[in-house]
Amino acid sequence: MTQAARTIIEIDTLTLDGFSEQDGRKAAAVFEERLTELLNRHGLPEGRTAEDIAAVDLGKLPSSATTPEGLGRELAGALFQQVWL
Repeated sequence: MTQAARTIIEIDTLTLDGFSEQDGRKAAAVFEERLTELLNRHGLPEGRTAEDIAAVDLGKLPSSATTPEGLGRELAGALFQQVWL
């Protein structure tokens, strides 16, 4: 049995209007964790690469979250859906 490759996501900078620097770090940590979980579970669609993920403008993704953790989860899910479209 072979083991699937694991994905590691690392956010360098995440700037969020209306959130403190500390809350931004919380959102980024949840974002990294959730996106990593999704990619490890589902992988990328055929023909997609990590560069496709990096090319998505997170500022254009929908989110109605009011907490840093909620925002991180929502952005990760929205990014994942965008890549899978």
